[in-house]
This record gives sequence, structure tokens and C-alpha cells, in this order.
Amino acid sequence: MPAFSTDQFAGHLNDTQRFAQWREQYTAQFGLLDVAAIEGRPFAAHLEFAQFGPVAAAWFNGSLARVRRSRHELSLDARDELFLFFNRGRHPMTIAQRGRELLVQPGMPALLNYYEAGDSRFGEDHAWMAFTVPRERLQSLIRNVEDLVAAPLDGGTEAMAHLRRYAGFLQGPETGSADEPLSAHIGQSVLDLIALAVGAGRDVAQAGGQRGLRAARLRAVISEIETGYANSGFSPAHVARKLGLSPRYVQDLLQGTEAGFVERTAELRLQKARRMLRDPACDLMAIAEIAYACGFNEVPYFNRCFRKRFGASPRAFRTA
Repeated sequence: MPAFSTDQFAGHLNDTQRFAQWREQYTAQFGLLDVAAIEGRPFAAHLEFAQFGPVAAAWFNGSLARVRRSRHELSLDARDELFLFFNRGRHPMTIAQRGRELLVQPGMPALLNYYEAGDSRFGEDHAWMAFTVPRERLQSLIRNVEDLVAAPLDGGTEAMAHLRRYAGFLQGPETGSADEPLSAHIGQSVLDLIALAVGAGRDVAQAGGQRGLRAARLRAVISEIETGYANSGFSPAHVARKLGLSPRYVQDLLQGTEAGFVERTAELRLQKARRMLRDPACDLMAIAEIAYACGFNEVPYFNRCFRKRFGASPRAFRTA
């Protein structure tokens, strides 16, 4: 994923020069802002960003005390976009726009826009994750979306929780090489989730439930499988309890993918066994120990599955 960071700057620059260079490069690439650094602290800033169809995703942390867009910036850099962000820092942020002022606690979301004057002030740390969306795309999904700018948003809804999880997934390496069709699909899923999380109408909620929310739930189910598969007692019920879903719904989500729960879990276990049999650090482990460590309850069953999958018994595979 592309990154823009002061770590990339020349080492001989002093703090004033680092801030000036960062501000110049940031505004040239991402938009004109009036920014102020935290006083008495070395300046540093790190931004990761990616575009997924209509939605841009970004993750930032740095030593900024204040960010503004005044009439001056708006006259030079008109951007018809909305900006949904999550405070990832340890301290509250204060945002002001459309005559409102909102205190955004750690972990909470807020909505801003780029086409009106706004002011954001930060505490001892400045860290956020954000989605930027064209105004017309969000207006088509949320009636009177401007009424939600700098207004309190419910950060505890299921859609908002899935949006946070999806943000974590997008920052992972597996999305960095997404082709154009996949990127567009990801962007549409995120857009649906944003509409649900921020406050869509019933018709959009139904459509989003079929696309964005369902996709986010599926991603959460797969993530839980990838985390817990090595537990020999692992089952759809474990995943369902963790995510607040029913076991039947978990199975239904997986049914539309290339592998169901049993097939997906078995493949992960076999791949882990394969890695352990190749690993010199596991040379002193018995075949049975490796089988149990990967989640298999019976060694003969493990041997049969391994031979069927890789064309050799675990012992022959290790020897070879």
C-alpha cells in the first residue's frame, strides 16, 4: 500500500524544514490544508492510502496539533467530497463545521466535508483512519447527509463495527495488489457499509445488507476461522458466538464462497501441518504431536487427509 512519510525525507533536514517539506508535498498530493504542528515535539507524520473504486481509504498518525480548511483553501482547492473518520488516538479530537462543534472520543467516528470551512484540533496524539467519498455518491444513499456533518454518530452499531473490521482488512497486504474489478467491488462494499453505518434509508439498508454488511460479516467469519482453526474443538458455533450470529447464518455466508467451514478449516490445518513438517525447528516433534497441534483429533484421519491432499504420507513428506 502506498505510503507518504517523513521517514522518507533526507536525514539532514531540521524540524522546521521537515514540517515545511511535508506540508508542501501533502497539499500538492492530497489537498490544500492549513496545518500546525505540535510545539515542543519533533515533527513526524505517516500516511498510508489506497483507492478502491469510488472510495479512498487512508491511515494517518503524526504530530499535528490543528488542521483547517478556510475560505482561502476552499477558493484554491474545491473538493466535493465527504470524509468519514475514526479517532485512532488515545485522546479526544475536537472538530467544528457547519456551525457545530463535536468532541470525538478515541475509537469514535465523525463525518466532515471538504467543500465547507472546517477546523480540527487534536490532543497529544493525532491518529485516524478515514474513508473519503464523492458527495454525490453518498447523497444518493443518505438523504440530507449534510445534516450528519460534525454531528454525533452512533459508533456502537453492527454496521459501524463491521466498517472498522473492514478497514483493518483493507490495510492488510492482501488488498495491495487488487485488480480494477476487485477494487471496484471493495469500494462498493465499503460505500454500502458507510451508508448503513452513518444512517441510510430502509431501501438502502436492504441493499447494503445484501452487499456491504453481508460482505463484512463474511470477512469477519473468515478472519475468525483463520484465527481459531487449530483448536481441535473449533466449530461454526464458536464463530457464531464470537460474532453474535447464528451457526446457520455462518454456514450460509460460507456457502457462497469457494469453500465451506469444514473444507476451509481442513485446508488451513493441512497447510499448517505441511509447514511444520518442513520446519527444522519441528524435527523432534512426532507426527502425532504435529497432527494435534494443527487441530486434528485422530492421527489415522490426519494421515489419510494429508496423503489425499499432498500425495504422500506425513512421514514420507518429512523424509523427502
